[in-house]
Amino acid sequence: MKTIYSIICAFCIICGFTACSDDHTGSIDVSGSCLVEKFVLNGQYEGSISHEQRLVKIKVPVDFNQKNDMEITALTVSPGAKTNLKVGEHVNFDADRNLHVANGDLLMDYQISVRNDEALMTLFLLEGVKGAINQEDKTVTVSVMANSGIDLSNATFEVECSEDAVCSPASGTKGNFTEPFLITLTDNTAVNTYTVYVTMIAEPVALFVGDAENIEELNAEEKAAAKWLTGNIPSAAYASWSDIASGNISLEKCKLIYFHRHAAAYGNYNGFASAETGAMTALARMKEYWQKGGAFVLSRSAVNYAIALGAMPEDAFPNNCWGGTSGEGSDQMGDDPWHFFAYNIAHPLWNGMNTYPGAPEDAVYTLDNGYTICNTTSQFALWAPYTDSNAFETITSAHALAHGGDGAIVAWEQKAYAGDFGKGGIICFGSGLFDWNSPTPYESYYHDNMGKILLNAFDYLTK
Repeated sequence: MKTIYSIICAFCIICGFTACSDDHTGSIDVSGSCLVEKFVLNGQYEGSISHEQRLVKIKVPVDFNQKNDMEITALTVSPGAKTNLKVGEHVNFDADRNLHVANGDLLMDYQISVRNDEALMTLFLLEGVKGAINQEDKTVTVSVMANSGIDLSNATFEVECSEDAVCSPASGTKGNFTEPFLITLTDNTAVNTYTVYVTMIAEPVALFVGDAENIEELNAEEKAAAKWLTGNIPSAAYASWSDIASGNISLEKCKLIYFHRHAAAYGNYNGFASAETGAMTALARMKEYWQKGGAFVLSRSAVNYAIALGAMPEDAFPNNCWGGTSGEGSDQMGDDPWHFFAYNIAHPLWNGMNTYPGAPEDAVYTLDNGYTICNTTSQFALWAPYTDSNAFETITSAHALAHGGDGAIVAWEQKAYAGDFGKGGIICFGSGLFDWNSPTPYESYYHDNMGKILLNAFDYLTK
């Protein structure tokens, strides 16, 4: 064994000297560099170059419409380097193009991106309250509760806008919002001025309720839902359960209350009632509201609140629950996102849905490619005693609205206190697919259905 070991060591030493010999050095040429130093299109549009991002960005006027045929009039790279694109070429830059740079054995790719000047506001917050942006007339409408404590004469606002646009006055500063407030966005040739109108709400038409004192303190999933409601239904507002319980919020004109709870799944109603102390503290007032004709949308773990209100028997809690643990958020959607199926696609709840090409007509999509779902679920699996949808409806006094691919009932409605489905009733979404916030970026199309469903629910339950 010692002899074999000595032979192996000697062989390794010989190979090491051979690898380092002069005969093999210099076979790879890395002496140059592959940096893009200048890039100009049409003799006047010079790119800004980021070597760190490997990006050449060229800005053209807001009304420039000839990106499909642009001439490369200047291109300077490191000495000795060669490129796949050449000076004098006409290139279609409607989409980003790749500039391949080679110098000896060094290779580097740059992304060439031609972008029109753009000055659009994408988000407005006033002391954490989301505004509704109308891009056509460049207005922002913000609804603020009268008892919010916000000093409108000196309120902090935040603006998110299109890339490269500059906001004036600057985002994060204060302004006087007791009168229409002007915010100008500028990006070279693109200039837009938005007018912000603030409406004080003494009596909200719709409410999102939660444990936090304000929207910004909610968890990310609930915050996204709350901001959608307050930004898309006129005179909608946020209220904490303590606001409801104390009577600080008038419910006289409130037509709908939305309770979306993203929390650990509850195995039974008692678990929900013990954990959701804020919601239970306000229960007496919520029952009174429902008995007078007020409507509810309940989703995720909040579907159990239908039992608290008396709309469902206490022993008819969801039997198929999961989520709210460290494993959530791991499911990212692909080209054909997850979806559920309507029992009756003609139900008003499903009006105007964006549909997936080739999917069954009863399929309801709420997620997009790249969307990561938290997948917290409170639904009814079809096992005893819920052997089918008829048994479910008999036991729960509900009307089944949608089911998953495995047959589990994921959405349903309860009757109004007066005894009919529709106005003054309760719609429950137990599906994990009824999801508002993705921690990963995605391009929204099917997720727009979330807002459409909620607006449909508002109309169905209040008119």
